[in-house]
Amino acid sequence: MSRPSANPGPGAPRPPYAWLLLSLLVAASGSARAAAPRLVISGASFQPYPLAVAPLDGNAGSLADEITQTLIDDLVASGLFAPAVLSSKGYLADKSEGFTPASIKFNRWSDVGAEGLVKGQLRSDGREAIVDFKLFDVLAAQEQLHRTYRGDPAQARRFAHRFADDLVQFFTNEPGPFETRISFVKRFGKNGREVFVGDWDAHNQRQVTKNGNLDLLPAWSPDGRSIAYTSYILNHPDLFEVNLATSKSRVLFQKGDLSSGAAFSPDGKTLAFTWSDQNERDTPDIYLLDLATSALSRLTDAYGIDTSPSWSPDGSQIAFVSQRGGSPQIYVMNRDGQNVRRLTFQGNYNQTPRWSPRGDLIAFTARDERAVFDLFTVNVQTGQVSRVTQDQGNNSDPSWAPNGRLMIFVSTRSGRPELWVSTPEGNSQHQLTRDGDYSTPAWGPQVKE
Repeated sequence: MSRPSANPGPGAPRPPYAWLLLSLLVAASGSARAAAPRLVISGASFQPYPLAVAPLDGNAGSLADEITQTLIDDLVASGLFAPAVLSSKGYLADKSEGFTPASIKFNRWSDVGAEGLVKGQLRSDGREAIVDFKLFDVLAAQEQLHRTYRGDPAQARRFAHRFADDLVQFFTNEPGPFETRISFVKRFGKNGREVFVGDWDAHNQRQVTKNGNLDLLPAWSPDGRSIAYTSYILNHPDLFEVNLATSKSRVLFQKGDLSSGAAFSPDGKTLAFTWSDQNERDTPDIYLLDLATSALSRLTDAYGIDTSPSWSPDGSQIAFVSQRGGSPQIYVMNRDGQNVRRLTFQGNYNQTPRWSPRGDLIAFTARDERAVFDLFTVNVQTGQVSRVTQDQGNNSDPSWAPNGRLMIFVSTRSGRPELWVSTPEGNSQHQLTRDGDYSTPAWGPQVKE
């Protein structure tokens, strides 16, 4: 990755949430030194940008601390900013340092290695919170970005997520993933597993299935309004869909003896999944279900089990797992089942392919010679396999952020299956949860609210 300079500017702002008023945007212009140091995310030479985040100043101590820490956590997870500088532990500005370039001791921030500085102010009366964030160029001693958010104090963490996205957009000209949501399965009760949703960092969790049974493999609809999942509520796996606004579920497909692993096509019109019917003496194969007409079409009919479909971003191809070669491997085919080609040849147990929204990589889980599961990526064009995790427990079930720059997964490295996040290169990995037994996370789409 390299970091050349380019034109300044924050990029086009996105429409705000209904509860969140974006009231001001100021991008400094002028000298080339004040231009945003664009982060071009490619190549092995990338160096994280040294950005410091000062504690929020304001009249709501614990809330200010929470917003500050949330912003730091987002930026650290992005892999774009230097973790050692972000928390600004080497230098804590005194209260006399203000919120304008003339009042900031930029030389002191430069002494701790910062090239950029984020400062914020929080005002809250208990009914409404207002946060001002500013980004400064430390070397040029100039303001680069100013944004103001207001809304319910209970939702104030989302101020931090919004500004983290704005910073990613500003430095990379790409959307950030921090306002999005995730879904996951969590053990509930003695034997049940239920589907939950939460913020990208697993905060604000909400249970969306409540049938006391085994609910597995959540998959987001492209509009973010519903989640398909596999449920054993009738003692064998069938496909259901839960409406996130009403928490009501409906049957998507309930035939044969196994229906599992739903994946919505990018246009939301078709569902790919695994189906088998013992009455037909079939092994599990990949099928497509037209959601408007309920028409069913078979895509695979080879020896062995075919499962775990994952769509390419343009909807023209599907990755899947097949045992047709003697061991589970990753294959790719056209959406009509034609032009099947094997993509992985290393290892003898590869599973859970997930196609990157950028289209270039497929993440998957593989079991190595020590019977340990780890995450890998394979380049769709070249077949080159790269390792993401190693020597840190079992790691499985990757799912991509909608911008393709991060993936969420399950790891046992801390003792229990918890949610973690990583860059595709694996050079920035961070634990998100510490409270339970998680499985099969799914990162939701980037939708406008």
